[in-house]
Amino acid sequence: MMPVTDMQRHFLRFTGIAGIIGAICWIIGDMLIVGSHATPDEYPLLLQRYAGAIDFGGLSSMLPASEPRLAAGALIANFAIPFYLAASCHLYVVARPAGRVLATLVFLLMLCGNAYSPLAHGAFYFVGMVYKAMLNVPQEAYPAFLELGQQFNRVLLIAYLAADILLFCGMALLAVITARGYSLYPRWFAAIINPVTLLLVAHVLPHLAPHPVCSWLNGAGINIAFLLAYGLSTFYLWKERGVQRAFTIPPSVAA
Repeated sequence: MMPVTDMQRHFLRFTGIAGIIGAICWIIGDMLIVGSHATPDEYPLLLQRYAGAIDFGGLSSMLPASEPRLAAGALIANFAIPFYLAASCHLYVVARPAGRVLATLVFLLMLCGNAYSPLAHGAFYFVGMVYKAMLNVPQEAYPAFLELGQQFNRVLLIAYLAADILLFCGMALLAVITARGYSLYPRWFAAIINPVTLLLVAHVLPHLAPHPVCSWLNGAGINIAFLLAYGLSTFYLWKERGVQRAFTIPPSVAA
């Protein structure tokens, strides 16, 4: 076995840390955009009178937020996406013992899913602002704003589903590889790193937090899941044993 160089060791560790930083930034973005809560009594026009004409499910979590807050939430995630893109390389190395083909597939699924994410995340700002603007326009303009909001929401859903489906498939493939013993993780790690477990835990954790932290984190489930994934992965692979195996793949599985 060839000794692991400092550059190789740092690469695996730094890309894992990049995932942690990316997840934290995106959680902050989620908190800023959908971390509020409005009741129908506070906004009867949108949450009662026209509720049936609005398909956008995040509106009640955005109405109390100011425009600067919503803009900051959209932009911080957009500017932090390079961290998530770099973290795709971390998962490539994790899956490398399964061979180049499967490792590359994990990498591409995660890379493309993350690359599509900023549009979906940023679109929340535009949809929310359309409906918030209805509070300050004449009643005659309501139909036009409702239609525009629906159009924006359709684009949001397309981008959101495309990103989430790819990310889910990437993590699911990594979990299968791990369960079969072909990743840098032990087999039991598949029970943790699979997307179903991560999402379940990530959606339960906010409800265990005190108010108002619970409300702030309520819409950040996906990125809490990634914080858990990259945090646990980086912690486990920080050990010399894990790093050593990452760059000493047997020739039989390196093809």
